[in-house]
Amino acid sequence: MRSIYLALASFFLAVACSSPSRHRIDTVQFNRPATQSVLWSEYRKSDSAPGPSKPDKQAAAPEAGQAYDLPGLVDLALQIHPETRQSWEEAKAAAARVDRQRSAWYPTLTALAFGQYFKTSIPIPESALVSHGFGAFGGLELAWTLFDFGRREALVDASLERLGAAQFAFTRKHQEIAYRVATSFFAYQAALAKVTAAQQTLESAKTNAESVRAKLAQGFATRPDLLLAIQEQAKANYDLQDARGSVTQLRAELTTNVGVSPAQTLQMVDLSQVPLPDKLEPSVERIVDEALAQRPDLMAQLAELRAREAEVKKARAEFWPKLSLKGNVGNQYWGDVHTNPPSRQNYSSDELVGTAMLNLEWKLFDGFERSSAVNEAEAKQQASQAQVEAARLQIMRDIWQAYADTKTALEKRDFAQALLRAAEASYAATQESYNHGFSTIIELLSAQKDLARARYTEIDSRAGLLKSAATLVYAAGGMTAGD
Repeated sequence: MRSIYLALASFFLAVACSSPSRHRIDTVQFNRPATQSVLWSEYRKSDSAPGPSKPDKQAAAPEAGQAYDLPGLVDLALQIHPETRQSWEEAKAAAARVDRQRSAWYPTLTALAFGQYFKTSIPIPESALVSHGFGAFGGLELAWTLFDFGRREALVDASLERLGAAQFAFTRKHQEIAYRVATSFFAYQAALAKVTAAQQTLESAKTNAESVRAKLAQGFATRPDLLLAIQEQAKANYDLQDARGSVTQLRAELTTNVGVSPAQTLQMVDLSQVPLPDKLEPSVERIVDEALAQRPDLMAQLAELRAREAEVKKARAEFWPKLSLKGNVGNQYWGDVHTNPPSRQNYSSDELVGTAMLNLEWKLFDGFERSSAVNEAEAKQQASQAQVEAARLQIMRDIWQAYADTKTALEKRDFAQALLRAAEASYAATQESYNHGFSTIIELLSAQKDLARARYTEIDSRAGLLKSAATLVYAAGGMTAGD
């Protein structure tokens, strides 16, 4: 039988661990979010319904009549859950930031136009030459940074690293949604099993009450015996209603984790009879090593650390000069120019003008602003480094705890199954003994209670084993393709 870890890890790998490419995000069109506050009914009617837009908008909705298993529920959640869309949009924003930073390598071209009325005065001996008229200019201005000692390169590197971090966060969000759906699905299945167990207990209580009534009619039982049996029947009925209430609550939690309304009808398969793996093969050290090499959230923090390192380079590059090319070309017009003292005639001018220059800009002193910026960037880098180390320790702690919980759950599962078998045998023997008059009603009802507790214990052990195994896979961040 395959191990829990390998079985669940292969599933999580298939549905949640596929990472986008390193520096590229394919364009996917989504419905636009609401631009203003609207009523919920209006929101549902607008184009802002969560989920990727597809040619058929109903394709991602739950299909009527289809029974979903766990992979089907996870796939549905990854398509329609709003958090999936949120993380995807954040990754798209990070990709746009990369393009925005890369734009600094290109020149800028600006169109200019202005008009003016002017009046100037130039001193001349014993008087002043005054001229006035109209002027206009229209043209293009070019600005291009040629060399900046690595400023632009550092900004692009930082944005690329943050794009990688956003992609890793997108992958981790997939894993988180899959984990939430899986754990709530296991809890929901356990609640359904408890309803079945409660119904079995209620049927046993009814059978015992009828048996006591029959004996009371024959004079072989007392009225207190009947009242005890009726009391246990009422208690079993109460437990059944309580179990049904838990199903309703856990179903609402499951549908919310999937990303649909609790009012939405979801048909799910019954996994209560599916056999569970009975061993845990990989060592905890191996799982820790794999997690430290592949956990998307740790990879995202490492990418953020490299982005901080690029910001340090950019802050240090500010101490060096920048060389840029600037120029403009356009048409300049002067019209209806008058002078005082007056000349023989007024005049106008219309000609093509332009300039071109190389600019060297070097800030020599700025009140230690650049030094402070370097100190700030280096401090943020060290803080990010410490955050990475803290994340490593947290991952190791989580995996050790989940591994120990899974081992304990495996052992508890064996004991719970043995307890259920013993309780069933004890109840059957006690019931037969009571029917022949060799056991009391107290012993029969006690065996009935023990059987009910054993059923619940077996169900809880199954749900606990599935949940702890899923937690172990989630803490490890998925397995490699080779495994």
